[in-house]
Amino acid sequence: MPSGTIEGALTGIGSNAGQGAVSAWGLAWGSSVKGTYVSYSPDGSAAGLKAFQDGQSQFAVGSAPLPETEASAVRGMCSSKGAMSIAAGVLPVGVAVKLKGVNDLVLDAKTLAQILQGGITRWNDPKIAALNPETTLPDAAITVLVQEGPADTARPVNSYLKDAGTDWNPPAQDRWPGSVKGQVQSPPLDLANKLDDTNGGLSILDGSIIGNRFVAAQLVFDGKPQRLQASSVVDAVSTGNVTASSNAVTQALDGRSGYGLGTVIYMYVCREYTDDHMGRLVRSFGETVLSEEAQKNANAFAFVMSPSKKAVNEGRALVNAIGDGQ
Repeated sequence: MPSGTIEGALTGIGSNAGQGAVSAWGLAWGSSVKGTYVSYSPDGSAAGLKAFQDGQSQFAVGSAPLPETEASAVRGMCSSKGAMSIAAGVLPVGVAVKLKGVNDLVLDAKTLAQILQGGITRWNDPKIAALNPETTLPDAAITVLVQEGPADTARPVNSYLKDAGTDWNPPAQDRWPGSVKGQVQSPPLDLANKLDDTNGGLSILDGSIIGNRFVAAQLVFDGKPQRLQASSVVDAVSTGNVTASSNAVTQALDGRSGYGLGTVIYMYVCREYTDDHMGRLVRSFGETVLSEEAQKNANAFAFVMSPSKKAVNEGRALVNAIGDGQ
């Protein structure tokens, strides 16, 4: 293969939340750079990071940036410069409700925390009714169904409930407190099927699964109910804090501006690959991931929002520096 040729396949492993986005990015890459292909296994963030560290994949995907010490220690296909984390998408997360006769619902952090922990057990509880004065709530039992951790959807909800000052102490960012009811070992799509069969059910699911299938509760951010809809998520992303360093670009969501609950999808790539061709290939893929076309694909196919303009620009700068432009 001639020096400088961009052609070949990449393997990625990582979070379930990233599956739709990586598929969309891969389609855009294969379309714009002929002879390229991406395969992705949604085996979980931890499994993806291990595969990346062991040299079994060229990149990994997770729902949090790598700590600096961990990033610098990654080898696998990386040189001694280690790895970096790039915010590449935001997948909204919602409180999905299946309740006959109820098509809209407002919940705040305190009430949601009590529901998840079994302190509120019926839908017509006065605390829920007070948030929904225009809605007739049935005297029906609440059945909580959530994915047992580690779960991508747990991370933003844990942050939301902790930041709201509730008594919420998860053992890890991506795991539910032991007090949370209804934890089941089901992948998200199976969990959605269980919710579909459960009148009075409540679950935490990503927005691409909720769609029009379930009611997505309006959640209160900064005293104001916000709907899970693209425009509101974009508002929260566009004003969210972005930090950039030589090994990470991170994106936060700002609940003061919009719907602030979402899983940030991070790509882990080497700052420098031991194989020059692989470095060129990953750099090409990364450039496509952060392109307007690929980001539109991810939004259309997987309901994944683009990071803010600042995060995209900072991410491109890191991608372009892979191997110092080798």
